[in-house]
Amino acid sequence: MGYEEVERLRKKAKRIELIGIFISIIISVVVGVMFKTPIAFFIFVFGFVLTTIINIGPRKKFSLAFKNTYVLKSLQSIFENLDYRPESGLKRDIIANTKMMNMGDRYTSNDYIYGTYKGISVTQADVHIEEEHTTTDSDGHTQTTWVTLFRGRWMVFDFNKIFKANIQVCQKGFGNARISNWGSDLKYKKVQMEDEDFNKRFRIFAQDEHDAFYILTPSLMEKIKRVSESINGRLLFCFVDNKLHIGLQNGKDSFEHGIFKKINEEKVINEISQDIKLITDFVDQLNLDNDLFRKEV
Repeated sequence: MGYEEVERLRKKAKRIELIGIFISIIISVVVGVMFKTPIAFFIFVFGFVLTTIINIGPRKKFSLAFKNTYVLKSLQSIFENLDYRPESGLKRDIIANTKMMNMGDRYTSNDYIYGTYKGISVTQADVHIEEEHTTTDSDGHTQTTWVTLFRGRWMVFDFNKIFKANIQVCQKGFGNARISNWGSDLKYKKVQMEDEDFNKRFRIFAQDEHDAFYILTPSLMEKIKRVSESINGRLLFCFVDNKLHIGLQNGKDSFEHGIFKKINEEKVINEISQDIKLITDFVDQLNLDNDLFRKEV
């Protein structure tokens, strides 16, 4: 599929959205003028929601066409053994089994990517975790709202050292991390590293203090600090079962393009490259492709 077809699908989705919004405005204004009632506002909201629902199909067609045309090609240029599934996501259990995240009540995920980069297996997807909150007013009326606990990316990398016990490194302000000792013979303890600056920026919990110092060398701590400074968002590092899980809480979906913005191919390719670089930077900056310690095992 080429540029013209993707643009055609974008314009179709945009046209449906605009027509629906325009009709909603006209009807709500007419009702407001004729009946002088605040119900006009609710008519507009209802029309807007209805338009969004009607436009799900066209939006989805455009999104898939965009990703299969531009995102897939960019990923193929970076990753070997690529498996890219825009409509699929990371299985909930992959994150839940780390026992280092509050998984809330509702979980959604998409833009699943698996591939190898510099010989390192990489898995990532967009993830949205929400918690149900119910409140009751003085009249006994209940209201349910969904509160976002985590929205961003979850990545899983091969790690270049073998370790026996799990470790969590949570950047302060991340907000949704937890530690669960349920079903584990090894209990987590808070660890203070010799790097005081690192202790100020991150909270460290480990099942074994010796493994914490083995994994979190002065060199790696410096690299973690640098990568956290270069990223817009908060980070959670989970060293689990000889894998490195990284949660990036940035409130964004990756590889998206709005229907109201004309496709500028040069700009689009650059934006996608930046989204991909966010993944590969962890391999590059943390030197995860250095397998010296694995060879020594």
